[in-house]
Amino acid sequence: MTEHAPLILLVEDEAMLRMAAADLLEEMGFRVETAGSAREATARVGHAGAAYDAVIIDLGLPDRSGADLAREIRGNRADVPIVIASGYDETDLDNVLADDARIGFLGKPYGARSMTRVFAALGIAIGHSVTD
Repeated sequence: MTEHAPLILLVEDEAMLRMAAADLLEEMGFRVETAGSAREATARVGHAGAAYDAVIIDLGLPDRSGADLAREIRGNRADVPIVIASGYDETDLDNVLADDARIGFLGKPYGARSMTRVFAALGIAIGHSVTD
């Protein structure tokens, strides 16, 4: 992986899932920074927001709704693609998020194949593919 690989911010409160997803993203050719809460993600985006090529947000964060975090990031960085990850159905997204072409949905559990599909739909270049 090079310093020119796309940088992803992964926001996931479950440590094991966060580590597994980060490893998978790195295998796919991305650089990854992680956050375990909305507060940590907000600090990271405020510090290096312009550097992220995409943000993956768990919908069910303990300190704040992932949807609220997505709206805040969208307000500051309208250009950055956001992927909402959830064990719930995509129809649970509110209309503001569901109608935004720069927001994708990733159903849990997910793997490389489903990540590849959502990234392709959002125009996020992938270094190389990994199978589910």
